Amino acid sequence: MAVRRVRLALSRFGERVQRVTVRIAKPTNPLGGIDHRCRMRAWLQAAGDVRAEAINGKVEAAVGRAATRLATGVGWALDGDPVTRSPRSARKLSRAPRQYRPRIP
Repeated sequence: MAVRRVRLALSRFGERVQRVTVRIAKPTNPLGGIDHRCRMRAWLQAAGDVRAEAINGKVEAAVGRAATRLATGVGWALDGDPVTRSPRSARKLSRAPRQYRPRIP
């Protein structure tokens, strides 16, 4: 489950991500509930390493959140931007904003 989620989140970076570790633990909760902590660390070719952590009541949710945070961090470390822009989003950004024209009665 964790392997699939991490591969999905980091697939757009290809070979620039060399290695990823995932650690899942059950920390003690002072309020008495059950929590699951997921810590991830990715080693990159040129930018060192990136770490992410998420805590949630369900293991799947903790892994998903940590993978999303890791992908965002890797995007910032490699490209300076967390989202690799697609042509569709580039079109939206290049469009000039609408000008305000007051209505004359």
